[in-house]
Amino acid sequence: MSEGVERSTDASKHRTRLPLWALSPREEQKARSNLKDYTYEQCHDYVEAMANCAREHGIKVFPACDVQRQKMKDCLLFYQLDDKYLDHQRDLIILQKIEKLESQLNKKKEGSL
Repeated sequence: MSEGVERSTDASKHRTRLPLWALSPREEQKARSNLKDYTYEQCHDYVEAMANCAREHGIKVFPACDVQRQKMKDCLLFYQLDDKYLDHQRDLIILQKIEKLESQLNKKKEGSL
């Protein structure tokens, strides 16, 4: 019984770094946030058309702006449902991690010379 307790404490003491290609939860959240920003950049015209229609029609927005809403929705979902766009954002974060590690290594090399 005490052996199981020792194992759990040993596991909590053992800290390994994630592989470079693995994203932490915070990095995954950042990739999704970047995807959201990218999606809204790509669909800016549709989002703006929907916003303008909503301003014009006020409370009657849904029956009056169905066409604009559908176009905006289709555009947003196109980027959000296709995994290649999220994978691209993840790749960008991994490249940033690689660049950061390379600069740290270069600083260490310069410091040791």
